[in-house]
Amino acid sequence: MKKNIKGTVILLFGFLLGIIFTAVVISISTDDMMIKEMKSPYDFNKTVDLMVKRINEKAGWHVTEVIDQNKEAKDNGGFEIGNYKIIKYCSGKYSAEMLVADDRKALGNMMPKTFAVYEKSDGQVYVSTMNGAIMGKIFGGVEEEIIEKVSLEVEDMMRFINLKFTLY
Repeated sequence: MKKNIKGTVILLFGFLLGIIFTAVVISISTDDMMIKEMKSPYDFNKTVDLMVKRINEKAGWHVTEVIDQNKEAKDNGGFEIGNYKIIKYCSGKYSAEMLVADDRKALGNMMPKTFAVYEKSDGQVYVSTMNGAIMGKIFGGVEEEIIEKVSLEVEDMMRFINLKFTLY
């Protein structure tokens, strides 16, 4: 009888330890998984210009807005943050495909897609965006299929910064 109780306690302890370990790993890696950050091989202005050009040249895609976030911050009560631009871009085809169904209309809060281009204090330029592979898996179903198609086209547009969406 004592062996059964001891075995049960060890099994429960191991199970709880596994849950805690998994939660810690997920917590630590979530930021790195959800957001892709890549170094640009170019300076800040060339990176922004090249990205806008490549998006606008891709059939069905267009830049909707380029926001100078440094200017926005300073003009609205903030302070100097350095070179920082947000590029908003969209595909009418994929936008319509995603938003045509009533149960997917709420996903419009993630549109248009966005890149952040910024210069860190060491002078290196970076580009960040949401990880399409993870976003697709989160939603699953038709949403995942649409996000996967979008992600493949975005990867193609941004080959110059080695953008590749991955699950890890």
